[in-house]
Amino acid sequence: MSYSHAYRWSIALLIPLAVAWKIAVPPVASYDLRDDIAEFLTRNRFNVVAADKIINADRWLTDVPIIQATRDSCRLLIARLNFDGSNQQLVESRLAGTDRQFIIFRGKIYARQPILLTLTNHLWSRFLGVLGLSRRSAPTIAIGSNASCEAASLPWGDLPW
Repeated sequence: MSYSHAYRWSIALLIPLAVAWKIAVPPVASYDLRDDIAEFLTRNRFNVVAADKIINADRWLTDVPIIQATRDSCRLLIARLNFDGSNQQLVESRLAGTDRQFIIFRGKIYARQPILLTLTNHLWSRFLGVLGLSRRSAPTIAIGSNASCEAASLPWGDLPW
């Protein structure tokens, strides 16, 4: 199979440019949302019971902070999802014991993680960071609650997005 010279040259130029872009663009600074979530839950009359970590035994670098909160008979489990959904199954397995599960992204409720939105937001935040316009990527939060809890009616838009 023969390719044109223009095609060969474009590939020869694009590969180094792609690699240079990966090296030049630093990763978005990690933002610890636990304090903001704990404050949000306290404002909404919840008691933050524990802040544990889910540790994946199969992958030594995969751990997910999880917050447990209670109010009367209401019990919440809250975990942060990665922008690309890479820890989605790990979090879902931990929230499987709850009656209702949903995802919060930028104050809106979703049944499943909107990976295209979270990925686009992450890449846009990285691009703005390169330009010096500091912007952190909006977090994606997984919520699990029991049946007696109306967690979806909480003002999730009040969290810092």
